[in-house]
Amino acid sequence: MKPGNLRKALMFKGTLVAISVVAVQLVTNANADPISDLRSLSVFKNADLSDLSKGTVSAAAGPMMRLARDMSVQSAYVVRAPVKTTVGLIQQWDPTRHSELRIYLQGDLPSRVSAESFHNLGSAPRNSAVRGLVDATQKLPGDASKLQLSSGEAKQYPGGGASGGDLPAPVVSFWSQVLAQRTGVFLSEGLSAEPAYGGVDLSPAAEVAQLINNSGEVRSHFSSLISSTPAGGGRGSLAPALSWQLLDANGQAALSLAASYAKPVADGYQIMDLGYYASGGYYAVVTLQQLWPVQVDGREATLIWRVDLVSSGTLADLRGTERLGSGAAMMRDIQKDIRAFVRDAGSAR
Repeated sequence: MKPGNLRKALMFKGTLVAISVVAVQLVTNANADPISDLRSLSVFKNADLSDLSKGTVSAAAGPMMRLARDMSVQSAYVVRAPVKTTVGLIQQWDPTRHSELRIYLQGDLPSRVSAESFHNLGSAPRNSAVRGLVDATQKLPGDASKLQLSSGEAKQYPGGGASGGDLPAPVVSFWSQVLAQRTGVFLSEGLSAEPAYGGVDLSPAAEVAQLINNSGEVRSHFSSLISSTPAGGGRGSLAPALSWQLLDANGQAALSLAASYAKPVADGYQIMDLGYYASGGYYAVVTLQQLWPVQVDGREATLIWRVDLVSSGTLADLRGTERLGSGAAMMRDIQKDIRAFVRDAGSAR
């Protein structure tokens, strides 16, 4: 799935403040209190549903991860739509409508994937990030240092560079084949069968496992969902919604694959977006979201706690202020992503 100041909550005067706060706080039923759950589970110990319901997107660093290449960011926000509607909006959202997010292409994938499933890769824009991906690809198979590929995948590049559109045809053909192969392996054999990244010798399965195992209470809270997906081992019992993206990753375009899972839990939902392959930028991403039903201004709404777990080689050598700066940048990007989604969700209702 991919890193603004926080929006200030709108202010009201006099008794309207008290009325608004009470109206929001009385939304939960006798058996559940979503805002208390959010406070107890997350880093947002002083979370305020009244503020979140007015458009504030809270974001903060999660607990320190065990490995230097890993990072955790938590977010909290409200969507003014019922839980089931919000689940659909999340899984159907198209971020390519927002140029500031630097996601150039996105596509859904069928359960039977072939190279043809990535046919619109050839319509990638002409910009420096995409040219960076093309240049790195055309150095294969001899130099794969700027790409995350297995040694076998690197050898599949046929060479050549005659243009067939915005990307040269051999580049489009090569990446379509790699993405189709990795998606097929993921569906038929699970995450553990995904090829390791050459050079760094890291497997997507190992990176996902360490992110989840080192996430502490997050792992416990989402354990039922995790065990129903390939992130918990095997192929998982839940059917995935598959997708791919072409995005900017530190100045060079990267291709990525992801699987999304949703599961009803009590009167809410849990969602996992599992980023199990990227040609650059990160090794693996796990985004977990807890959705609780609330009411805002007398209407059904959804309170969301989002946890982004990221494994990236660019984080491994960062220390002190550099790491803090990278974490702050990631939080800003996630807030930007959420705000764009919330705007679209509002216009879709």
